Amino acid sequence: MKIKQHGRQSVSIIGGSAAGFFTGCVLAQKGMEVKIFEAAERLDPTPRSLIVTSRMRGLLGPAGEEAVVNEIRHFELFANGYVAKISLERPDLVIERARLIRSLATQAESHGTEVHFGRRFTHLESNGKGLAFTIEQAKGKRREKVLTDTLVGADGAFSRVARNAGWPAQPTVPLIQAVVDLPEDLALDTTRVWFLPEDTPYFYWLIPESPKRGVLGLIGEDGKQARRNLERFLRARNFTSVEFQAARIPVYQGWTPIRRKVGDGQVYLVGDAAGHVKVTTVGGIVTGFQGAIGVAEAILNNGFSRKLRHLRHELGLHLLIRRALHNFAQADYVRLLKLLNPQAQRSLSTFNRDEVDRLLWRTLISQPRLLLFGVRALLGSNPFNLPARYLPSGSVQSDAS
Repeated sequence: MKIKQHGRQSVSIIGGSAAGFFTGCVLAQKGMEVKIFEAAERLDPTPRSLIVTSRMRGLLGPAGEEAVVNEIRHFELFANGYVAKISLERPDLVIERARLIRSLATQAESHGTEVHFGRRFTHLESNGKGLAFTIEQAKGKRREKVLTDTLVGADGAFSRVARNAGWPAQPTVPLIQAVVDLPEDLALDTTRVWFLPEDTPYFYWLIPESPKRGVLGLIGEDGKQARRNLERFLRARNFTSVEFQAARIPVYQGWTPIRRKVGDGQVYLVGDAAGHVKVTTVGGIVTGFQGAIGVAEAILNNGFSRKLRHLRHELGLHLLIRRALHNFAQADYVRLLKLLNPQAQRSLSTFNRDEVDRLLWRTLISQPRLLLFGVRALLGSNPFNLPARYLPSGSVQSDAS
């Protein structure tokens, strides 16, 4: 077992994810010694089409632009035959996940981050001066012990780092979508959303990714049932699937501190490993990047980060909205869409879901009846009646938030 020594303050990141590469890039730019360890033998991320807000452009710049395959300027929302249309002042971005990760990896390496493939994290321990963690090489099963001052878990929803450092397992939900040919009446810059609470407490979506094709999918609560629902939805609307894409997405339940001390070393979580996902839409790309900036700030400032405080506030608002929406029946969605008067629609056009504080405030001012509607949903016959996965499962003790 080989011991690797380090000189200046070092950060080791487990997981070649989007959030992991972005965290590494930010820290390397600040002069830290950064190494990323990825279990895969080579960088070959699973392709998946995603939609994000224009906020990603401000966070990533050119590195994010390489992943953009389309821009969305209009949404069509459907509920039991009723349709509401929203036009966006700033377009949403359709991105390809594999392209994004490759671009971020290139950017991280260009700023001095070392990337090591074929290295699987197994466990960590305190060595008296910092942290020691063991990695296993995929070929030959040779093991190495690595010393580091700070360890960052960017290894996804089922993070081994989180489990080793004592964080509780987080719940996940299945995302499944089919690549389909676009209907002739759908414009390339328009996304369609259907609310069918008998199938899912979330929604179905159809997102164009090219002039001919798009992805149609949903978030479910049970993987097999979600697949059956999607296939039934495709048949009912005469869509033919070209291929399927799927993932397990963490569900935000409430803020869990993302920093723990292990001996004299520090362990952080970022991205899906930290559960930084907007529970309204179960989207975690932009919030994952915000969390990455916050984690880098905390590492550089002995645990303190204003960015993480802001992210905690933002995710809390999304959780409040989800608690209301999770109780909605079909008739509630119809009433919701009918309440979107021109003033409320303008607010939805101006602010996006990564500006939820301003979006919520301005929308409620534009249509005060939405506040009463939301309160009634929250205080229904069984207040905050969420599945067990949405209920707090205890907190992790930490000296930072």
